[in-house]
Amino acid sequence: MKKVKIGIIGTGVGIRTHLKGFRTLETAEVVAISGSNPKRSQEFAEKYDIPFACADYKELCDREDLDLICITTPNRLHFDMVKYALKTGKHILCEKPLSDDSKEVKELIKLTKDYNNLTLVDHQLRFNPYIQKIKSLIDKGTLGKVYLVKINQQGSGFANENAAWCWSFDATQGGGVRLAMASHLTDLIQYWFNSPKPTSVMGYLNPITKERKDAKDKVKKVSASTVCNATINFADEMQAIFTINAGSYMESRFDIHIFGDKGELTFSLQDKLSLFLRSNVGTKQQVEVCGVFDDEKANKASIFSGSFRYFAPKLVNSILKKKYDAIKECATFSDAEYNLKILDAIKESANTGLSVQLNKPKTNKNI
Repeated sequence: MKKVKIGIIGTGVGIRTHLKGFRTLETAEVVAISGSNPKRSQEFAEKYDIPFACADYKELCDREDLDLICITTPNRLHFDMVKYALKTGKHILCEKPLSDDSKEVKELIKLTKDYNNLTLVDHQLRFNPYIQKIKSLIDKGTLGKVYLVKINQQGSGFANENAAWCWSFDATQGGGVRLAMASHLTDLIQYWFNSPKPTSVMGYLNPITKERKDAKDKVKKVSASTVCNATINFADEMQAIFTINAGSYMESRFDIHIFGDKGELTFSLQDKLSLFLRSNVGTKQQVEVCGVFDDEKANKASIFSGSFRYFAPKLVNSILKKKYDAIKECATFSDAEYNLKILDAIKESANTGLSVQLNKPKTNKNI
């Protein structure tokens, strides 16, 4: 049986999400891994039965037996690694964000203009059955004209004030929920509504816990956001509101509420997907969604990392068959530019306290 041979750069998300997802498939094989140093690479290769431990990412990229390179390292490293991987001509999947620098994103887009293989950003939520059902209902016009999208995401990952220092607390290293989570929510808007034109953005960022100790007990200033809120206005009279908190003391939540002039959709981890129609106000319709894993139905698997399980088989099959229509909804490097434009505006607004104007909206003469 022919298999897609995969190399993973990074031992965090790469192990927890990518390796786990690929190992559910008979047609995929993770054959190489690269960590932050040779020792770490070897330790993870042995622990997870990965055949080859590479000294660094360049050695991994240069392996001739690989079909797909997955870049799952801290955010600040993505640009250099993607740029090097492109020289090998292999399929590339990079964790979001592609970069936190618009010039770097533009450079990578330019480099992939005539690239013959896949260059994708891992916004795996696009492949989740619930997320795809929402898009289907929007596209069919079930909700009518959508005017408001509210998304709330919260978890307790940063809640422990004694948590050890790591790059996630340092904005210069690409840490914080603006890049970690707001990028996902911005991508959902892009996916559901086909890249609507943003006109203005108001953002708020807060690290909450201002200082943390590193491994040597040295106190370091936290610069990355634990909380990220944003209000985004779009040219077609639609508004999106994000509220994100990685330091919540409550249970994990992922709540979506979409308002249209004909109907409303709600999603939560607890109650899943429901529809309310203007033609029958107050009546809740449970929306049946096929193909959901049992552990996700029972809310025992993260919708974020767990969604990679829906993406992985489509990605692998597309590479094997050299037919890419099955993953046409996947986020591309060009999509990353749209995403970063909004993320940059959130940061600018948070730093200035002012609304950031992006594109001039059309005047509504009826108001």
